[in-house]
Amino acid sequence: MTSAPPIISQEKIEELNRRVNILKLRDEKNFSYYEYGDGRGKPILFFHGTGSHIHAMLLHAAALEMGYRIIVPDRPGVGLSDFQKGWTLLGSVGNYVELLDTLKVEKCIAMGISGGGPSLMACAYAIPERIEMVVDLACAMPLYRDRESLRSLGTMDRFYAKIGSKLPLALFKIPFSLLGLLQTVMKSPKSFVKMMSSSMCASDARLFANPNLQYLFMRDFQELFRHGSKGPAYDAQLVYKDWGFDLADIKTRIEIFHGTEDKWVPIKFSEHLEKKAPLATLHPVQNQGHFYHLVYAHELLQKISRLSA
Repeated sequence: MTSAPPIISQEKIEELNRRVNILKLRDEKNFSYYEYGDGRGKPILFFHGTGSHIHAMLLHAAALEMGYRIIVPDRPGVGLSDFQKGWTLLGSVGNYVELLDTLKVEKCIAMGISGGGPSLMACAYAIPERIEMVVDLACAMPLYRDRESLRSLGTMDRFYAKIGSKLPLALFKIPFSLLGLLQTVMKSPKSFVKMMSSSMCASDARLFANPNLQYLFMRDFQELFRHGSKGPAYDAQLVYKDWGFDLADIKTRIEIFHGTEDKWVPIKFSEHLEKKAPLATLHPVQNQGHFYHLVYAHELLQKISRLSA
């Protein structure tokens, strides 16, 4: 494909953003989540990336047409979800189980992108009986202390990976909060593209030439920090910390889609997962970057339909 399909309008972005749902967990904390696509369709539990949480709405139109129900929870402290002090990747799996039980979803596909990888893999490890298949869209893996892996990252991602694995949360959240502050104060969609330019390959840069995609990610950052910077910063730091389980112990089937030119999360991260997890299969997407999979939503869901048939 040489050009991106139409991106949802700014008006539709705001409409979908208002469709937030709040689940009261057993510990009385609020747990927010969104639903896109067909409410009666085949359920997909979607784990958003670091620094964002509503970009799954890019799947809405294709999911509505193709009969998929996209369920997108906000991790603790992100968006309208209450922060849960000291939450861990494995400990938070109970939140997703409560959500699935509330929605009467017995089994689902689990999908995640980028910084959603740790939570996605935690579910694949801890509740395989609830997950039909894992779809990994260029997810982060526990390689951020590996020097060679760090060198493959874009400048900004390398900076946050280095300080995220070393600084206490009180200090890490200061530079991390600048990401949200800039989008809130400047309110300029183009500023997102400039801010993230070091992490964009040519393919991603072409996608982000679209003003509606710029607007979506500006709003994504603004909404991310609704409860302040502590939650998003803590969520980001967990990517760089010990995950509490071994990828080799995941017995759930994992289908990985990764653009070969991705600079946000280089393809070597997915190659690592394929080597470690016994049921993981990598599908390289030639000459594409990080967000190809979500922008070309119909193509992605068609692949998932074939694999889950």
